[in-house]
Amino acid sequence: MNLIYQIIIRIYGAIIYIASPFSLKARQWLNGRKNIEDYLPDGTTENIIWFHCASLGEYMQAKPLIEALKERHTEHKILLTFFSPSGYLNAGKNEYVDYKAYMPLDTPANAQSFLERTKPKIAIFIKSELWPNFFKKLHHNSIPTYVVSAIFKPQHYLFKFYGKWHLGILKDVSHFFVQDEESKTLLNKKGIYQVTVSGDNRYDKVFEDSIHSKEIPYINSFKGSHLLIVAGSTYKIDSKMLINISNRMPEVKFILAPHEIELCDDLKKYGLLYSQANKDNVKNHSILIIDSIGILSQLYQYANLSYIGGAFGKGLHNILEAIAFGSYVFFGPKFHKYEEAKEAIRAGIAQSIKNEYELETAIKQL
Repeated sequence: MNLIYQIIIRIYGAIIYIASPFSLKARQWLNGRKNIEDYLPDGTTENIIWFHCASLGEYMQAKPLIEALKERHTEHKILLTFFSPSGYLNAGKNEYVDYKAYMPLDTPANAQSFLERTKPKIAIFIKSELWPNFFKKLHHNSIPTYVVSAIFKPQHYLFKFYGKWHLGILKDVSHFFVQDEESKTLLNKKGIYQVTVSGDNRYDKVFEDSIHSKEIPYINSFKGSHLLIVAGSTYKIDSKMLINISNRMPEVKFILAPHEIELCDDLKKYGLLYSQANKDNVKNHSILIIDSIGILSQLYQYANLSYIGGAFGKGLHNILEAIAFGSYVFFGPKFHKYEEAKEAIRAGIAQSIKNEYELETAIKQL
């Protein structure tokens, strides 16, 4: 299985290279990893705490821990790495983070080179970032390694016959901090006992953000006396549905914040781009399209209702930011992997919808 994994990871890198002329994400992935050593600290002269996140959602989980560790260990430097361009490019600046870089592809040579350069005192991986070659090298170099906010389900590949090799490497992880008892039980059954149930760090982050909310210019002027629906992390299928509803419900105003900022080019004909808004022209539109990074979480404070994208595709995005501001939340049908979504439905503060007509009906009822 080790050999198969090494082949697969190299094929993955080759596919990204081949796709790069045709895919902006692939180009960003490759370009971000060029001269990566220029962005990495020298671990021989600094005490490094390394955090690794797949993307922006995992960074939101890591952020409270990063800030707490930095405040308690001011003599240490924080290295933050990302796997995806959407995480690296959208994370913004954080005064607690000293170095930010892309994580190299998970090959033995890359892992060895990375660790020789950075020499972290500890390594902290967030949620589902389980990279065998890096874990093996971390263990070989006696670097304490933690996985935080992890969540495991019975159908996870680790618990299939082809996941046994990865599962063995996970036994070398110093400690797992998991979100629920089910995750702990699954790991225990496989002989992994260094596990603590600590919950989901995102709850800490969104609660803090809701307390220290900041005013976003022009949103009150846009909203006026209308009902406002804030739609976050939307894809084409989400946006199309919401635009159709907007055409039938002129008394409602919509804010659309696409998951990928490139989608704004397709949406601008339906409303006003936030980058072009002012206190006067914003009042004349029913749809405001967010083409600015870093303000979505604060937009939910203005919402009467919220819609979170992704659940008509690969998976639901973060609903907690909206809920923290007391907003009722809608999302699509693919939510069953997300405990917070199931809990929100049980609590009566969220609803899954199957199509735009269900959503329109629910909006009218509420």
